[in-house]
Amino acid sequence: MTFFSELGETITGTGKEVSQKVKGFTEIAKLNLEVKKKEDLIQKQYMEIGKQYYELHKQDAEPFFEEIGLITEAFGEIEKLKDEISRKKGERKCPSCGASIDQDALFCKRCGAKCEPAPEQAEEEAEAAAPAEALEEAFEEEALTEEASAEGTPAEEGEGETGE
Repeated sequence: MTFFSELGETITGTGKEVSQKVKGFTEIAKLNLEVKKKEDLIQKQYMEIGKQYYELHKQDAEPFFEEIGLITEAFGEIEKLKDEISRKKGERKCPSCGASIDQDALFCKRCGAKCEPAPEQAEEEAEAAAPAEALEEAFEEEALTEEASAEGTPAEEGEGETGE
């Protein structure tokens, strides 16, 4: 029976050692997690300082860091891309509050401001109306010509003066 007693003691001792090592690894993992949290906090603070510095110096004629210019350019490109996305969705921005509104909306649904049609939209409407107006004018001219020939008088100078 001493064999089983020794085996039991060995298993118990080994179990305690494994338990201690696991506890040590767990504590190390917790400490590493705390270190990572603190590093993340520092990184966020660096980013916040960078944002604040950018906001203070984005209008400088010659910024101290060239990255300020790169950030400003990226903001401009982002704005252009967002505008393109809005156009593809049939939307545009309210000139007053910046909210997304329908392309043909006359008033903003958020702030109630009057919204003029976008310049491209006004041009498109004018271009669409131009053929219709030209067609209408052609019909009117044709109607006048028909009326004049029905009355027996020439509609325009030189017309109908063939002497026949």
